Amino acid sequence: MTAILKGFVGVPHGQVHFRYGGRGPAVVMLHDSPRSSVLHASNIEWLGEHFTVIALDTPGYGNSTPLPQAQPEIADFAAALETTLTALGIERCALYGFHTGSKIALQFAADHPERAALTILDGLALPPQPASPDYLRQYLMPFEPVADGSHLVRQWSKVLDFHRWFPWFAKSAATRMALDLPDDLDLHEYATDMFMAGRHWTGAYAAALRHLAAPNIPRLRSRTVFMSREDDVLYGFLDALPQPLPASCSVERIPPQTPAWRTRLLELLRQADLPRTQWQPPRAFAALASRDERQTYVDLVHGQIRVRLRGSGGVPLLMLHDAPGGSCSLNPLATALGQDRLTIAPDLPGLGESHPLPYPSLGSYVTALTELLEQLDCGSVDVFAEGLGTCFAVALAAHHPQLVRRLALDGLPLVRSKERRLYARHYCPPLVPDRHGTHLLRIWHQLRDAEASWPWFDRSAAAARTHEPDLDPERMHANLVEIMKRLPSYGDAARAALEAAVRDIVKGVRQPALLFDCADDVRYAGTRRAARHMADTRTQPRPADVATRAEILTEFFA
Repeated sequence: MTAILKGFVGVPHGQVHFRYGGRGPAVVMLHDSPRSSVLHASNIEWLGEHFTVIALDTPGYGNSTPLPQAQPEIADFAAALETTLTALGIERCALYGFHTGSKIALQFAADHPERAALTILDGLALPPQPASPDYLRQYLMPFEPVADGSHLVRQWSKVLDFHRWFPWFAKSAATRMALDLPDDLDLHEYATDMFMAGRHWTGAYAAALRHLAAPNIPRLRSRTVFMSREDDVLYGFLDALPQPLPASCSVERIPPQTPAWRTRLLELLRQADLPRTQWQPPRAFAALASRDERQTYVDLVHGQIRVRLRGSGGVPLLMLHDAPGGSCSLNPLATALGQDRLTIAPDLPGLGESHPLPYPSLGSYVTALTELLEQLDCGSVDVFAEGLGTCFAVALAAHHPQLVRRLALDGLPLVRSKERRLYARHYCPPLVPDRHGTHLLRIWHQLRDAEASWPWFDRSAAAARTHEPDLDPERMHANLVEIMKRLPSYGDAARAALEAAVRDIVKGVRQPALLFDCADDVRYAGTRRAARHMADTRTQPRPADVATRAEILTEFFA
């Protein structure tokens, strides 16, 4: 089976995220809305035996930067596709577009026939007129995270309704689709894509609903196939194709079974006049020279790690996030600190976009971090860590002192040995998708309760926290999404940190260390105990605002 890797490529408006795998001529795949390139993961696996398959996240979806236009149109997405292919070094390829992706692919093929060796348009909508403002208003209801988590219920219900009625908001016998409801894992994957897009989920979707594709069809000069499966809600639009079609075009009506679709798709691709050169992905570290915010993947022995980079120059600053969650939680602080130096914020293995470790332990996480720093050729670094990420920071400093110059810790836990098993069992309980989305509420309330109690599952008065709670719904939603991506492994990092004898490890830290403290906050009790065991340490009251924390850290690291 073809291995699937991920990457980012820089474009004028930001970055485009993609999945890829296989060998041979390039086949580029575009997804529908509000999905991401994960839709084509299985296609990469089986087509990769014959082709190099590159599945793109449309701008604003998955991990791709949204387009700058306030109301982008299909022509804008097609222009972005042309820029993306150029940045990827793909001059000519086969192009497959599904639903929204088919409209983007059609516009691209009409505008750039020399670059489209074959264009397959699967489920192209050809309405006689654009969707009305009222239809758009009902179909594209805004996505707005709220602190109590009620948006999760609304969005999950929408995901279910997308698979029951078309349009989803018109619930009647006439609009009921004769489709099997996806299994719970597929529903979760769909919801993850929608939640990743967030407020941008309407971008390409609205553009597709406003767009009339038919005028582009007479402009087609390269080989184009209009395709649809019989069970596709857009299958009937094959009868709306303008006649006669250009000589380069044909129509494929596919039975509903997946094997028939795959067989015909492979036949069409094999018949295409594709360049025989082997495509190579862009260099992972090309973004390191930029001062702008950017992301990349670093290939380690166990798999890939997604890294967020800001700034340049100076002693690099490695930033480790709390667990569970993702590096996105460090964005405000990293932005403030990345003005005059390079900041490196990875998703810990098993969280966000980073592959899980096969045998997660404190030691294996430290090994992964050292390998990451070696791959980035950073030399000695400063380290800042939050929450349970501090456990990995002190272990890195103690076991690899040559790699760590200075150390700043925010919320170092020193769990007593008698409590470790309790924490390990309850801190990150198993999460399994269910049909009604209740697992999302469990994640949300873990994040919410952690602001009120330490540990979050402790209901006693003794566990009540005294800090100013950060219940910003955008922050919690971003962390929820990073957890949603890795449900089977979301607790690996937390358990590795909580099961380790960190109290003994801190005694081996010899680097200058700054420890943020919150007076009387139960989560910071470990900070005060750790300060007594570390050789060169000062404590600092933790300011509530990011700007002041950044100033303190900048002074300390200087």
